[in-house]
Amino acid sequence: MRPILALEGGSSHYFPGAYNDFGMNLQLAPGFYFRDDLTYYTGHIGGGLTLGRNELIGADANLWFSNFKLAYVSDLEILGARYGAALVVPVIFDLNLFGNIQAGSFQRSASGNRGGMGDLVAVPLSLTWKWDDFNVNLSEFVFTPSGYYDGDKIVNLGRNYWSFDTVAGLTWMHPTRGHEISFNVGFMSNLKNTFTDYQSGDEFHLDYTVAQHFSEEFGIGVTGFFYHQLSDDHSPLLDRLDANLIRIGRPGVGGFRGEGAGVGPIIRYSPLLGDKRVNFIGKWLHEYDVKNRFQGDVGMLSFAFDF
Repeated sequence: MRPILALEGGSSHYFPGAYNDFGMNLQLAPGFYFRDDLTYYTGHIGGGLTLGRNELIGADANLWFSNFKLAYVSDLEILGARYGAALVVPVIFDLNLFGNIQAGSFQRSASGNRGGMGDLVAVPLSLTWKWDDFNVNLSEFVFTPSGYYDGDKIVNLGRNYWSFDTVAGLTWMHPTRGHEISFNVGFMSNLKNTFTDYQSGDEFHLDYTVAQHFSEEFGIGVTGFFYHQLSDDHSPLLDRLDANLIRIGRPGVGGFRGEGAGVGPIIRYSPLLGDKRVNFIGKWLHEYDVKNRFQGDVGMLSFAFDF
């Protein structure tokens, strides 16, 4: 399916679907907000990839996890924008991985599974402007190397490096007809994994939702993403994997970059529970035109409210 690798492990801190939502850039009222995203992902990658110090020729992954997010929106204004911050705690229930380890000209199968804490994400800066029906947001996401990591294992819950994702977005929502167009663009830069001496390239992502809100309680739409890696990876592991693939008559890794896209339905049900409106959001994303990354399907069920 994919003869070459881009990004360490064929994936990154950018996760398809994590940035897609209804009203993703709306200016919210001051207060505290909680959200949980229960997520299932299944995917496959062909060709060569590095996982820690291991070199794999193809792999299949199944993943169950939840992102628990606590956000605070203040009444402080900076340059006319409302200031907010957030913390995201990923809890992985089960990550199951199966692949074939390459050792010289020999291969052997390997598999593993693990659960626990993933890499914590801090959002120290979120600024939201509002002009009539238009909302604009600028945020900085900081991915910390805090999840379980052992470079000698093929299954890890963290990536063992820092990532910084600068995201800017716009939401237009008609107040009476319920039409919505939301999108954001992000630029993610990655520091080096000091255990493997692997430097993943810079990344670009575009995430969008086009929706119709029929009432405060119900809305449906289409959501999706486009992803493109902007610069090559660099690592001695890639040189070694390249040589191993050529030795067994398969294409090498080279300096190729990852890309991909995904699209699917999104639905919202927001009933009143007492005097509070809570939001239940479901979405499914099918990935297509994917190169040099895991390709699969994402299912997500979210629960959100303010307090």
